Amino acid sequence: MAKDKLRVAIAGCGMISEFHIRAIEQIPELEVAGVWDIAADLAKALAEKWNVKAYGSYDEMIADPQVDIVDICLPAGIHAQYGCKAAEAGKHLIVEKPIDVTKEAGEQLIAVANRAGVRLAVILQTRFAPAIGKVKKALDEGALGRLLYGEAAIKWHRNESYYTSKPWKGTWEFDGGGALLVQGIHTIDLLLWFMGSKVKTIKSFARTSLHPIEVEDLAAAVLEFESGALGYIVGSTAMKPGYPERIELYGEKGSVALEAGRIVRWQVEGMNEEDYLDPTPRGSGSSDPGAIPVDNHTAQLQAIARSILAGEQPPVSGPEAMVSLNCILDIYRLGGMEPKK
Repeated sequence: MAKDKLRVAIAGCGMISEFHIRAIEQIPELEVAGVWDIAADLAKALAEKWNVKAYGSYDEMIADPQVDIVDICLPAGIHAQYGCKAAEAGKHLIVEKPIDVTKEAGEQLIAVANRAGVRLAVILQTRFAPAIGKVKKALDEGALGRLLYGEAAIKWHRNESYYTSKPWKGTWEFDGGGALLVQGIHTIDLLLWFMGSKVKTIKSFARTSLHPIEVEDLAAAVLEFESGALGYIVGSTAMKPGYPERIELYGEKGSVALEAGRIVRWQVEGMNEEDYLDPTPRGSGSSDPGAIPVDNHTAQLQAIARSILAGEQPPVSGPEAMVSLNCILDIYRLGGMEPKK
């Protein structure tokens, strides 16, 4: 008899795990089987709050025959390490962004999941905001004509306490990067997805300008796409007091702008702007990491569940997630900011 519900075990009990649990609670096709964290007290507290099981070890969790999916909400630098073990145990994988912090680790996780015959999806939930879908559909239908230029601006702010709250925050080993990889990856992913062309050339700058961290808190890059279009990315956690992330797209027939996941400009030939503008503000993590809306997580997690139940490849696949990771790693490399060997 075919399953109609999948049981999810969550590895990592930090802030983002709560978003996943809150989303899963709204999805008929999913159920939380339990949680685990290397800090047993965190797992116990989260399990008691949501009335689920706290696993005593990661090995116990991935050996549980009742678990269908392992949801990796651990520090980014160990995503592949733990994901590979779960895949080899026959569990499908949901991995919080980024897939990992190096090209080699990301590709290893994809290869192990393929070899094990399990599904792998990476959380890039902003793709599932209604306004984002509206823009992508319009682009695919050629509403803007040939794209000429695209811009992504993530001018956020994080207090020093954000980085000192956990010993791994702001490190190359576990965070893998700063403003671009940890905060900006969602907006960068959208820009690359919208532009629909491979990046050909990058010229970039990256630096630590304000915070006592290893990684960058300010970076800027000019991109040339294979299509001939140009792009620009700026990402920071040093911009006080923090401003909503923004994407602007310019094509032959006009331009579109999004701010914090909603459409704020739609000036395109033959189209009525009022039909596209979003009057209702949405949450942004510009100054508060917990201020993002849970709706997009809910939409992506439900799409993942339905795909797995149907035996199909879920959104967003490992190779799709590598596109933004590789771009950001190239910005670091070409901007002179990489982990010391």
